[in-house]
Amino acid sequence: MSMSYATLPLPVVPTPFRLRVFTPEDMDGVIALYSHPEVARSLNFTVPVPRETLHQKLTGDLEAMRQGKGIRWVLSKEDDPTPLGYMTLFNWSQKDRRAEVGYMVGRSLWGQGVMSSILPALIRFGFEQLNLHRIEGMVNTRNSASSKALTRVGFQQEGVMRGYQVDGNGGGFNDIILLALLEDAWRASVAT
Repeated sequence: MSMSYATLPLPVVPTPFRLRVFTPEDMDGVIALYSHPEVARSLNFTVPVPRETLHQKLTGDLEAMRQGKGIRWVLSKEDDPTPLGYMTLFNWSQKDRRAEVGYMVGRSLWGQGVMSSILPALIRFGFEQLNLHRIEGMVNTRNSASSKALTRVGFQQEGVMRGYQVDGNGGGFNDIILLALLEDAWRASVAT
């Protein structure tokens, strides 16, 4: 059995934002966000990012959605469909009731607390709609803003995976922080 994004409600995020399911029509707008050099570096893409690299990544994301291996959403304003970010619950394991959260917001939104306001909706969606037991986040040790956003919403650091991935810009290997939030801890935090 796989996840069917078509039958699930959309996560409800705070105004003035909204999420919609990622479609091929969003490809150019999302590629433009990923292409910003600082955004690309924070996500370990080689800078400058070849358009074909991003097109292949997003095409793969669409295929993963089709196969029920995750859901991808585009973040925009309520009154403007221009993509401002990209959110996902992916690497979904129905058997283990586990998924990984991923996100990216355009450079123009950095430092405004956007992810801290939107992450609770993604977490709620994962636990309530997907019946997850565990949501994981994997963050480059150099991306402190991302790890702070996750810890603010209850994720706990479980460890550092040393030399986990090749640095996209030729800097050797990156260490990755593994963070996770369990359903019972989340339920306890929203009950108070």
